[in-house]
Amino acid sequence: MSDGSYNFTTNSKYILNKEVIVNNGTNENELVLTFKSRWTQKTVLSEIKKGTNFLVKSTDFAIRAQYSEDKISNESPKQIIFTNNNNPLVVKDRFNNKVGTNENATLETINLMKKNVFSYPKPTSLIRYLISLVIKNNNYSHNSTILDFFAGSATTADAVMQLNAEDGGHRKFIMVQLPEKTYELDKNGNQQPTKSGKAAFDAGYMSIDEISRERIRRAAQKIKETHPNLKADFDGGFKHYRVVKPNKLVLSQIADFNPDEELITNVDAFSSQNLKVAGNATGEETILTTWLTDDGYDLDIGKLNKYDFAGYKAYGVANSRLYLINDGWSIPQTKELLNQLGTNKLHFQSIVLYGYSFKTLDLKELENGIKQLNRDNQPNLIKRY
Repeated sequence: MSDGSYNFTTNSKYILNKEVIVNNGTNENELVLTFKSRWTQKTVLSEIKKGTNFLVKSTDFAIRAQYSEDKISNESPKQIIFTNNNNPLVVKDRFNNKVGTNENATLETINLMKKNVFSYPKPTSLIRYLISLVIKNNNYSHNSTILDFFAGSATTADAVMQLNAEDGGHRKFIMVQLPEKTYELDKNGNQQPTKSGKAAFDAGYMSIDEISRERIRRAAQKIKETHPNLKADFDGGFKHYRVVKPNKLVLSQIADFNPDEELITNVDAFSSQNLKVAGNATGEETILTTWLTDDGYDLDIGKLNKYDFAGYKAYGVANSRLYLINDGWSIPQTKELLNQLGTNKLHFQSIVLYGYSFKTLDLKELENGIKQLNRDNQPNLIKRY
């Protein structure tokens, strides 16, 4: 913390009750600070007597404790995680690895990414420690799904892969990150890095999610290089999904849709290319993935069953749902589907179709045909628009 006089903090949670003077990184006078803490004043005074030091590193005056070497763990609040490597009580995971600090995390990120591209990353050792605490049926869980809703530099994904490499687990991760830009446009339309995004921008990353994806790729490669006995089924890959809005033209076509006249052949409008995002997903794949999410199924289209009804290609979940998305459905397809349902070659609880791809008469014929099936073979017909 810089030398000088301070009358207030930059964090509303910490209130300076009197001016404090800092010289050579140490307060010259008494520091009187008010803030909410799990420790009582009595506990703080007791810690000071034992040799615990309290550190302030910035003008927000957030307090960090540096414990004395004779600290006994059961005297400390349970919420505290010791990360001082010089402390004999430093937290270790079940693999006997110490839990690091933000400083360790910064060095870790620089070594992996070759540049400092992210501020205040979390150490993988901390995330690994937390994940390793997950218990299922009185045993450590090796098949958990870990969700990080603020992925940032994807430390969590890195930690999950490291744990899988160490204990042969099959944990999965879900990283969620807004495509937060690392730059702003000035009045001339030129890109200028934001204050927090300058390092990433200078390194060539236009948004935070780009850092997330590159971190996962590099971390997976490093794990493969440093674990010669890695299990053959180690999965260092990931699938990338985006949440985007259709363009205005597609929305206007949908608003004016009249099924009695002509179809909206707009399935391709939802392809990666037409949505102007990276990737090679077709419009059908985009709609299908969206519906799988809505219906609570695995997002992997490759795991779906494929069906052919008189030349019409469809996807489905066996004995559960059939998805009809593309146009081209008419009488021959209805007959083929009804025949396979009626003869018990196929069974679905529901048939979900993309209403814009079906003419009114074809839809009516399908509805009437389903009603004529044996009650045990009748799927629900769900129309989505």
